[in-house]
Amino acid sequence: MLWLLVRARDRDTVAGDLHEEYLLEVLPARGPIRARLWYWRQVASFVSPVMLGLAFGAVLGVANLIDTAYEPLSDDSAGAMLTYIAILVGVWTVAALAAGRRRQSFRDAIVAGVLVGGATLAMCNLANYIRVNLFLDAIRDREDWRNLMARYRESHVQSLRVFVNYDYLKATVAVTSLGAAAGCVSGVVGGAINALMTWASSPSR
Repeated sequence: MLWLLVRARDRDTVAGDLHEEYLLEVLPARGPIRARLWYWRQVASFVSPVMLGLAFGAVLGVANLIDTAYEPLSDDSAGAMLTYIAILVGVWTVAALAAGRRRQSFRDAIVAGVLVGGATLAMCNLANYIRVNLFLDAIRDREDWRNLMARYRESHVQSLRVFVNYDYLKATVAVTSLGAAAGCVSGVVGGAINALMTWASSPSR
């Protein structure tokens, strides 16, 4: 995994330094279990916010596809949406916190939040394209599609599939921007948490 995440020119150096620190410092001080957890955290720190966002968005998108396949006419409840949003914000905040801690930089936390948020919703939007085209005949009768179907009938477009894909395409920039904006807020929160943790652990305090 480390070789996949690190640039080719840095692989030997990074892997060697990490292994040396693991064997000589971390393992004797923390024991095998905590040392292995430390090692995994170091490897995870090389995952870029964009990669994390794309992977997270892909997981959510696949989950949405599976849910639609089982219950195509089921509307999302308020509780489910709140849970979904809480998970998004939580993951983005943790990613921003990790990025900020790596260099003790508030700016890095914000940038990470923007990137992971935008990438997540961009991938979710792509999954929605697939969902719409796979299950169009079933989900066209959903309650939350009532307004979209009304706009379709008023548009005089011959194909519902063409209309829906165009409608989703128009929303791509807005959806990605929304993810970046929400990720920015998560980045601010992650940066603030990191700053508080640094202040609390400061010897001068």
